[in-house]
Amino acid sequence: MPIPDIPKVTVLMPVYNVADYVAEAINSIIQQTFTDFELLIINDGSTDSTREEVLKFTDCRIRFVENEQNIGLANTLNKGIELARGAYIARMDGDDISLPHRIEKQVAVLDQHPDIDVCGAGYRFFGVKNATVINPEQHEAIKAGLLFACCVTIPLYRKRSLIDAHLHYEQSYFPAEDYRFWTQCIMCLKLYNIPEILFLYRMHPAQVSATMDNQPEMARQAKIAYLKVVFPHLEDDQIQFFARSPILKTESDIIDMDEWNNRLIEANKVNNPINKMALSITLRQLMQANLRSFVSDTWFGERYSISRYEQLIFSGLYFRLPLKFSLKVFLKSIAHRKIKQNNPLTVQ
Repeated sequence: MPIPDIPKVTVLMPVYNVADYVAEAINSIIQQTFTDFELLIINDGSTDSTREEVLKFTDCRIRFVENEQNIGLANTLNKGIELARGAYIARMDGDDISLPHRIEKQVAVLDQHPDIDVCGAGYRFFGVKNATVINPEQHEAIKAGLLFACCVTIPLYRKRSLIDAHLHYEQSYFPAEDYRFWTQCIMCLKLYNIPEILFLYRMHPAQVSATMDNQPEMARQAKIAYLKVVFPHLEDDQIQFFARSPILKTESDIIDMDEWNNRLIEANKVNNPINKMALSITLRQLMQANLRSFVSDTWFGERYSISRYEQLIFSGLYFRLPLKFSLKVFLKSIAHRKIKQNNPLTVQ
């Protein structure tokens, strides 16, 4: 396949010590249903055989660039944006997998909606962690969601939009550079997420150990910076209050989370920087997610029973839970009773 003089899409793939996974990542791009692209791979000073694995590929759409020394992911991304020849840039990591229709579907969104600058999608973790993530879809919902966590992944964006807005990644926020970047983009560009899984996000031990220690703190710093922009009228102690992530471990924590939510709604009433409806929905979803985890991990633990289910009904928590989840808990409790009846010697 001849390489296009000016490809429509540049797939930007920084790589660093991903020799065990990079071939699978490259193949997932080569096998895309959308073919008008260049795959720009930038090796950021890998010390393993990543370089050799990349050079095994002969597809003429691949451009391989090597940094003279390791400069970090964010700096490599900025370099890639400058080198990209495509009007659209698709982010890709060297240890993940893009599903076959990923780029085709994202390109269609930007082609059909000239007002959208960035298009993300949903993804599924695999490896040492398995979970599915569908990010908020519309711009205002994304803006609200960014108050709590990074909710833009595997983006396709317009290169010109980034350049005109003078946007760039910041190495000082690594490994939360994506979170920081999207909190800046949301203030001047229009974002959208396809509510569909188009990407497989690999979690492997080396990746987890390399980023886990520093990631929570850098994500908190990115959140604080975003809160200061969204709510410039708040004092620093209020910013710090909202920057913490409420976690339910006891029933009294529910009261604290309700207070946290109410105070955030009140803060937003000054100029309404976040769409009120989007914020309300996001807070409700966050509370429900925390309640589900609390009920599963703390209320029932490893044992479901009708007696615990009955206590849950009268606890005041029951009617705040999603109906589907409540039904699931009920069915597990019924199943536990049947097992107990069939085997009276079952340990309680």
